[in-house]
Amino acid sequence: MPEELKRAKNHALRYLSYRDRSILEITQYLEKKEHSHSVIQLALDALIKLGYVNDQRFALEWGRYKINKQKLGKSRLYVELLNKGIDREILENTMAVLYEDNPEAELAAECARKKLNSLKGVEEEKKKRRLIQHLKRRGFSADIIYQSLKSVSETEPQENHCPF
Repeated sequence: MPEELKRAKNHALRYLSYRDRSILEITQYLEKKEHSHSVIQLALDALIKLGYVNDQRFALEWGRYKINKQKLGKSRLYVELLNKGIDREILENTMAVLYEDNPEAELAAECARKKLNSLKGVEEEKKKRRLIQHLKRRGFSADIIYQSLKSVSETEPQENHCPF
């Protein structure tokens, strides 16, 4: 058992060396490596005690990365973190912190402006539809999408005029 525990910890540490992971991700990884559930639990307990695994920290880091790189809305990020095994209580706190620092309306507007650049020469109605679909896929609510389209149309130069 001690030898198997050592192997499981080494597998987990190697997996953690690339980026922070959630408890669920590490559990699934160790299951693929065919470690027993008791050994996985002991390895996780040790890693948590040492501070190598922390779902709260993971959720914040993952969320910041996704917001900065992909400009994700609340609903999409919420689902991603839920799929990574993050507890709902941790999720609620994380979402409050992340979107306090990065207002969703600003993210959506930035995302819309960027997408608009790739839609030059597209007919106005089609442009609007594509923009809305893009923002929906990013996880923004209908209210936020409407708000961002309005703000983008107000800031767009006249030759690129957006009719929404």
